[in-house]
Amino acid sequence: MANKSNKPVKGQAKTPKKPGAAPAAAEQKKPGVETGKVDDAPTKEQVAAAVATKPEVLLQRPAGSGALSADGKVRLLDLAHRVFVEETRPHLAFPQETQTSVNRIVAVGILCSIADHIVDGDDTFAQVMSEQGYPALAKAAEDLGFKIPERKALPVNAEGQLVLNSNEVKIPAETKKQIKKEHEMRKEKPELDPEKITSEEDLKKALEYMFVSGEKSLPKLLTSGIEFMKKFRMHEASLAENATEAKAKFEARNSGDWLDDIFSYFRPPVFFTGIGRGMASVTEVEKSPIHAFIIFRDAIRDKETHEPVLNDQESAYCVKCIVKWFCNTNIASNQKSIDELDKKTNAEIIAKCKEAIEKYNKILDYITNPGAEEVEALPDNIGSHFDANGTALTTECQCANRIFNNICKSYYGKQLSDADYKNLVTNIQQRAGVIVNLFRSAGSQLVNYKESNITELEERTEEEKVAIRKAAKKAWEERKSAEEKNA
Repeated sequence: MANKSNKPVKGQAKTPKKPGAAPAAAEQKKPGVETGKVDDAPTKEQVAAAVATKPEVLLQRPAGSGALSADGKVRLLDLAHRVFVEETRPHLAFPQETQTSVNRIVAVGILCSIADHIVDGDDTFAQVMSEQGYPALAKAAEDLGFKIPERKALPVNAEGQLVLNSNEVKIPAETKKQIKKEHEMRKEKPELDPEKITSEEDLKKALEYMFVSGEKSLPKLLTSGIEFMKKFRMHEASLAENATEAKAKFEARNSGDWLDDIFSYFRPPVFFTGIGRGMASVTEVEKSPIHAFIIFRDAIRDKETHEPVLNDQESAYCVKCIVKWFCNTNIASNQKSIDELDKKTNAEIIAKCKEAIEKYNKILDYITNPGAEEVEALPDNIGSHFDANGTALTTECQCANRIFNNICKSYYGKQLSDADYKNLVTNIQQRAGVIVNLFRSAGSQLVNYKESNITELEERTEEEKVAIRKAAKKAWEERKSAEEKNA
C-alpha cells in the first residue's frame, strides 16, 4: 500500500495502523537451516583448526552461472550509471544528502551484481561514478565486508568521473563461497506454487530461491514473499482437523510476523547481509531504529512520484525483521562456535564470540523495544553543545542532529532550519516519536507522540529570522573568543 504523502499535515491526520506485538525470533532450527559465519564470529579457519573433528563449513560447490552475459553487464552498468551519475545531479526534487542515503541500499545491490560477475566471470569491466556517488558505494562496500580503493586512489576519466575497475573490488573468501552457492540455487528452480509444496525442506528451497534470484525489487520481493508464505500457511491450515481455528491463528498476523516466519528458514543471502549489517550498524551507534528506518524509507521511493512504495508501518516491519534476521544469524553463528570449541585452549576466541553475542543482543533491544530517551532529549540536544568549530561535543548531540537532519530530508524533502520555522523542532520530535512507536508493541506505545500532533509548518517573520541568526552568531563568536583566551 503506497504512502499517500510525506508533506506536513494540517489538523487531524490519519493515524497509521498500530503494530501488533512482533513475535520473538524463531529459535527452533528448521530443516536445513545453516548457521555459518556471517559477521563477527571467528573465521572458519580458526574454528576448523580448533575443532579438527568437526570440519563442517559452508558448502563450496562448483562455480554457478553468476557471470553476467553481455546484455546483463549492459543492464548493470546502465543502472549504476543512473544511480551514481545521473541521479546525483541537482535537478531532482531531493537534495544530494537524501540521494546518498537512498543510494546506500541500491549500492549494496549494485556491488552484489558486480560481485556475482567477479566470482564467476573471466573478464574485468569499469564502473564510472560521480564524486557524489562514491560515498554511497564506499558505505555499501563496508556493509558487505568488501574492500574498494580509497577515493584518492581512483583514476578520473575525461568527463571528471571516478573509475572503479571490477578487479579492484576485493571480496572475502567466505562471501565468495556464499555467492557461488547462491548461483547454484538460481540454477535449480524449485516448486514455487505454495499450494503444491508438501514439506518444510521444499518450502525452504522455494524461499531461498525467491530471495537469491534477484528477479524483483526489494519492496516487491518482501511483499511477494509475504503473500507466498500466507498462501502456504493458509493452505496448510485448510488441511488441518480444525481448519477454522488454524486459519484464525494466521489471520491475526501482521507483516512483521510473516517476515519473521520466512526468515526463520534460511540464513540471509549476501544482499540481505549487506543491508542488515548497514542498518544494524547505525542502530547500534544511535541506540535507536530511526536512522535505519529513514535509510529504508528513502531507498524504496518511486522514481516518478518520489513517494515511498510502502507505508511507514510496513517499512518499519521490514527494517525490524531484516535487522533481527541479521543479528539472530550472527548470534547463532557465534553460539555454535562457542559450543564446538574446547573451552581451555580457545579462551580468546570464545571471549570474542561472547562479546559479539552481547553486541547483537543490544541491537535487537534497540530495534524491538526502542526507548524514549533520545526522542525526549531531542529539543535540548539539537543545535546546542557545539565547540567553536561547530563540532558537536557529545555523542548524544551528534545523534540528535543526525535524527533531525534525516527526518527533515526524508519528510520535507530538504534541509530546514528552526530559525525559519516556529514549530519545526516540535514537528521533528513528534515524527521521531511516531517512528519509534512503529517499532514498539501495541501495548507499549509512547502516548505523547502521534501523527495528529504534527502540524503544518509555521514560518517565522523575516525580522524573527534575522534576530535568531544574529543571536546564534553572537553566541558562537563568544564561545570561540573564550576558547582562544583559554588556549
